[in-house]
Amino acid sequence: MKAVLRIFLLFIFQFSVGQNPYFNTINKSQGLLSNSVYDIFQDKNHTMWFATEKGLCSFNGYTFQYFSQNEMTSKAGSCIQQDKFGRIWYENFDGYLYYIENNSLKKLNQKKSIGYFKFGLINNQLYVINEKAIDIYDLKKLQLKKSIAINAKEIKTLFFNEDTIYIFTDKLIVIKNDKIQSVLDFPIDFLDNFNSILVEKSNNGLLIASKFTKYYYHFIDNKFHKKELNISNTIIQNLSWCNNKNWLCTTNGIIELDVANNSTTEFFNGNNISYIYKTKNNNFWISTLTEGLFFIEDFNTNFISSNESLTSLYFGNNELFIGTKNDKIYSFQNNKLNTIYTGKENHQIGQLFFDTFNQQLFFTSSKFGLLNKDKKLTKELAIAVKNSCAIDPKYISFAASSSSGIFKTNSNSKSEWDFVFSSFNQNKNSEYNNIILNAKGKATAYNNKYKVIYYATNNGLYGVSTSGKIFELKLNNKSLIVTKLTSSKDKIYACNNDLNIYEIQNQSIKEIALDKNIDKESVEKYILKDNLLFIITNKYIFEYNLSSKKLRQIIHINNNIEVNDIVLKNNNYYISADRGLIIKKMENYFRPNPFFKIEALKVNNKNIDSLRLNDLAYNENNIQIKYQFLSPTPFEDHELIYRINNSPWQKANILNTEIVLNSLNYGAYTIEFVLNSDYKNSKKINFTINRPFWLQLPFILCASLLLIGFAYWLYRKNIAKIEKRNQLALDKINLEKNVNQSKLKAIKSQMNPHFFYNALNTLQSYILSNEKKEAIEYLSKFSNLTRTILEMTEKDWITISDEIKTLTLYLDIEKARFEDDLFYSIKVTKEIDAELTKIPSMLIQPYVENAIKHGLLHKSDKKNLTIEFSKIEEFLEIKIDDNGIGRQKSNALNQIKNKNHQSFATNALQNRIDLLNQYNQKNISIEIIDKYTITEQPSGTTVKIKIPIEQ
Repeated sequence: MKAVLRIFLLFIFQFSVGQNPYFNTINKSQGLLSNSVYDIFQDKNHTMWFATEKGLCSFNGYTFQYFSQNEMTSKAGSCIQQDKFGRIWYENFDGYLYYIENNSLKKLNQKKSIGYFKFGLINNQLYVINEKAIDIYDLKKLQLKKSIAINAKEIKTLFFNEDTIYIFTDKLIVIKNDKIQSVLDFPIDFLDNFNSILVEKSNNGLLIASKFTKYYYHFIDNKFHKKELNISNTIIQNLSWCNNKNWLCTTNGIIELDVANNSTTEFFNGNNISYIYKTKNNNFWISTLTEGLFFIEDFNTNFISSNESLTSLYFGNNELFIGTKNDKIYSFQNNKLNTIYTGKENHQIGQLFFDTFNQQLFFTSSKFGLLNKDKKLTKELAIAVKNSCAIDPKYISFAASSSSGIFKTNSNSKSEWDFVFSSFNQNKNSEYNNIILNAKGKATAYNNKYKVIYYATNNGLYGVSTSGKIFELKLNNKSLIVTKLTSSKDKIYACNNDLNIYEIQNQSIKEIALDKNIDKESVEKYILKDNLLFIITNKYIFEYNLSSKKLRQIIHINNNIEVNDIVLKNNNYYISADRGLIIKKMENYFRPNPFFKIEALKVNNKNIDSLRLNDLAYNENNIQIKYQFLSPTPFEDHELIYRINNSPWQKANILNTEIVLNSLNYGAYTIEFVLNSDYKNSKKINFTINRPFWLQLPFILCASLLLIGFAYWLYRKNIAKIEKRNQLALDKINLEKNVNQSKLKAIKSQMNPHFFYNALNTLQSYILSNEKKEAIEYLSKFSNLTRTILEMTEKDWITISDEIKTLTLYLDIEKARFEDDLFYSIKVTKEIDAELTKIPSMLIQPYVENAIKHGLLHKSDKKNLTIEFSKIEEFLEIKIDDNGIGRQKSNALNQIKNKNHQSFATNALQNRIDLLNQYNQKNISIEIIDKYTITEQPSGTTVKIKIPIEQ
């Protein structure tokens, strides 16, 4: 029994001193490389910095970035600070200083270290302790500027307080404005007992402590005031000035020290604490050497740790009753947990319900139990009750696995529900009845205004009135399946597993819309109490007021905590979880927005002056926007959205903090960023990409003029081409006309009246002389010649053989007139194929006619005419040779006979040759040679016609 009592007292003691602020743990499982953390700092941009065993790292609320350098003597360090140039400094435990510049870790070029002593940043100067001196560096140039000599054998520690430096040697040296202001003696026995000195600022002075002593000194106005320190079984590792309070960071927790009253408050017993830090958002960070980091959103939110997993909660007479998962019930008063009931079956305590009428506590476990006002178990019923509620001083309603009904709690009073109890009570001696049978009860609630008990079952929602009438409540003529019921004034609220909410008044049902900010997919649990719906997600607890329809975020929770129940009492939320009890004050919760800042804007991968943003060239169209996104609460859900020129909003990546816009068209752009749908406080970036020069107005005007000019020139050129083509066509028509006329003249020359007259006379002479055979032969030749000439008029080119045939007919007819003294010969050299080689039609005959008519006709003796076709190079040469009187004598005779006579050869023939050359693109030439004897007498004429050979 004594052993049990000792355990009980130990249990109570554990919970009485185990009250801590509610915190979230951040360790290696969230990306921290080491659970040993020595220092904490927040820079001007709200980034958190931690000095860990693995080195210096930054934290943006989601990811850690570590900074390291080759050949570091040690990565572990402390004393994180930021200078006026934005660089982050820290010192490793070997005494070497490093700084972050351009997102890279760099080492200070300093003298050889004498060990780890804190450095200081005062204005634009860096102070580093060295052997017998303090070295002062120019922060802008990072060069040694000067030194302050320290005449001391051993430097124990030093502390920087704003612009003052305190150096602890065998005396206390005070330096200000780079000059030693005073040298003070320590109290008696100070140096003997304070071997490991720790110093921190305090109200109006300094707090000086030692790792191992049980007292400290408050240094004010150059005087040491000794005070006792009531702590035991711990070592002070560090001091911190946080939230205008002094803190002792120890191997067994953290201690808040009230120097004025010399009182202490302990937190986080059993944890090895190295530092505590308050952020700009009034959150707290605590670093440990074994557990990583503790994040405390609100120091006034308490956490009562428990070895038991806490389940249901219920207040009765300002006393909080708490159930557990292993069949225990606690009473929580004055920040203490007391065990008031321990079951035997290790079953979870389901629901707690306190009957204020009879001061009794009902609970559901493996059985339905009742504790009286002395917290003694008085009844246990083998009913699997899921939920219960008070009706009046005599009855409570219950919903159980197999049936639902009412339970009698007081037999000495009367109730308007007595009739219902007796009507459905099969066993007169039973303390409960079964109203709803063959249905699995889920929840029950009572509406005192309408005197109706409601039962939620797996078959639907039912109501029972004082008359004993049972009715089903339906929505749209369908059974309503809900799992939670609660009453608030004259209304009943119901909810199902799909988070559909209903408001019930008597038998009227209407659905309540859930706040649009709640994502049903993320909801892990919901709790319905009074007119409040508590919604638990993996990161938050929300309160939705069903009357006012207002949503409130209660607390941000760690994802490794399982929340089981919530109650609101006296403006405090009590939250049961698997690790303990969270107590949070009800207040207007202002969810801190993350820190968002545009860090850099690059154009074509190069930084650009903001003044140039409205004057970008057309090819400066690849834009990179680098931004900083920091969450004040670790791993909290935030939404960053952006849009371009009023386009639809799109989600930005808060981990990969860069937006790349490639190949943008010319024009004005506005990039707008919005955090958490706060559209009133958007951030905008404006820039303008100019049109390319070829799309600008001056160029367009010049190009248009050039185009118009070119089009006009092209138009004129085409018109000229058309005119030329038309002229050529007209010339060709005229040429054809002239060629045809020349051909007609050639025909006329062959078929002139004189020729016909002579031919007919010759024919007549044959007939008169009765030379029938010659007449018939002559007539046949004449008709063939006539037909051939007419056929040749249809052709432009004829073969040599056809020409010879025509010439033979013509010469035979002419020969008949000369009484056999005209001799002719037609020769074709062997190089010429007379059947294939062609010549212009009607070309040779006129020259043959001229030879006969003007040359041979007036000759008295033998008349010879020779026609020869030969090939000379690529030309066909036609030679017409006669032994007539010559051109000169012939012209003289013609002048006598006909003064107006013009030879066909001299005019028509040359004109026809010119027309043939022009029309057929040929080079036909004519050469006329006058022949003479030795005595210079005319002996005939030779005509040479050269024609390019055409097969």
